[in-house]
Amino acid sequence: MEYDFCGVLLPDPARKKLTIKGWSGLSSEYVARINADRPVRLDQDPFFEAPSSTAFREGRAVSISDIAAAPQFAPWGGVAREQGYRSMISVPLIESATSVIGTLNCYRAGAHSFSGPEIRLLTMLADQAAIALTTARLRDSEARRINELEILNHELHEQRDLLEKSEEIHHKFTEIALRGGGISGIATALSILISRPISIEDAHGTTIGHSAGATDVPQTDGYRMHPVLLSESEVAKIWIGEREASLTPLEKRAIEHASVVTSLEILRIRTADEVQWRLHGAVLNDLLSGEASAMSTVVERAQRLGHDLSVPHTIIAISLTPTALADMNTSLQQALRRISSFIGERTPLPLAAVHHDRIVILFPTFLAPTPNGISQVSERIRTLAGSTRPRAVATAAVTGPCTLESYAKGYRSTAGALDMLAMAGRVGTTLSLDDLGLVGLLLQLDDTDQLSRYADRTLGPIRSHDESRGTNLIETLRTYFAHDLDAGKTARALHVHPNTVAQRLRRVRALTGLDLNHPPQSMEIAVALTLYEIVQTR
Repeated sequence: MEYDFCGVLLPDPARKKLTIKGWSGLSSEYVARINADRPVRLDQDPFFEAPSSTAFREGRAVSISDIAAAPQFAPWGGVAREQGYRSMISVPLIESATSVIGTLNCYRAGAHSFSGPEIRLLTMLADQAAIALTTARLRDSEARRINELEILNHELHEQRDLLEKSEEIHHKFTEIALRGGGISGIATALSILISRPISIEDAHGTTIGHSAGATDVPQTDGYRMHPVLLSESEVAKIWIGEREASLTPLEKRAIEHASVVTSLEILRIRTADEVQWRLHGAVLNDLLSGEASAMSTVVERAQRLGHDLSVPHTIIAISLTPTALADMNTSLQQALRRISSFIGERTPLPLAAVHHDRIVILFPTFLAPTPNGISQVSERIRTLAGSTRPRAVATAAVTGPCTLESYAKGYRSTAGALDMLAMAGRVGTTLSLDDLGLVGLLLQLDDTDQLSRYADRTLGPIRSHDESRGTNLIETLRTYFAHDLDAGKTARALHVHPNTVAQRLRRVRALTGLDLNHPPQSMEIAVALTLYEIVQTR
């Protein structure tokens, strides 16, 4: 049709401008420069816009016979002169009645009047170009969709394979739990599946299971943590050894399954422990109460739980001093779990349970028949009872051997000893009643009325003075005897001046008529103070 050059212009995604996408008679460098520097704008005032903008906006052919004679096109006339044309026609590429997708532009170097047949022919060509563009776009869209479907299909196959393998993994972990493999079995199975060392610890930092080759964590570098949740609370941590390669989706799924089965195993262990502790606690409570109605069945009930109460036992009573009182129940449960694990393989089985916020263990005496043997066992049990998370200090009092008739009395003695140790600030130690000398002997007395009367007769005036005047003479005496009758050490312990201690001791002498510098009278006050503390524990 003897046009000097022509081009197809398409809008950008924002439909703000038209750029040349296909051309004839122009250089690639020129087209690139025009598209970058002077594209056809679609957001200008219609009076000043280019013919291509009008054709695109109105969906009709726009022709210019002589650009030099059309003053309204002055804003883009410079482009016409630079490109070297005087006449042009822009025909819209119509996709549908309401959709224009571009323009077909044809240019002549000289002036030219575009006739009706010529415009119709160009319109037909533009329609063909629009069809070709639409078809190409549809094919591109179809190809993209097919590619997306292929990717999705591949992902679905991967997900199916992952689910199938995940099912197998879950079945394997469940089977281990049902076979009684425990948490160590779960750790070993997970380690084999993902080829990494595994260590599992409870919420308090105690290792409860690990695979071969696993080191202590989290102090050891090179481990990552996965939480084990039960009712949205963290009950354990799975520590996974790091490797150069990242975890695969299947390995991540294996860790998740191991976490679920571990939480169920912990729940099972807790439930079993709680049932066992309730049964043991009921037997121990009846045994220490000494009630005749309960004692008639306690031996048989204990025997069903693996305990032989027909043989003498040593009583080991443990008190815990937690940093926060709110942690008492948690500390007791942790301690009882560790102690039960320690004594659980002995026959007959020692009896351990919580009684009045203390842990009481009845240990068959013949399993540790010597004083040194029972001392080592008691110290080991006390060490197990203490904890760091939450922090709790354990103190143990030991007496025995006891028989069925003397368990209640033996427990009262050890409980009194623990109370006295607590009042004296002596915690974190293991003592037998024999270690307490006279105090240990007095703690074993059932009738404390005479002891109370003696203590009141000697210390009564001092106690009355403390209550009425708000003084601390009793505490001063206790500290004075604890520091070997040294007034200077007593003053430092009480954070007072030595003269204050001397004044308080003179007040004691005035109230009691007893001279602390006289050994027999000093001993009388010391004995009365000891008896007073024993009575307080009953």
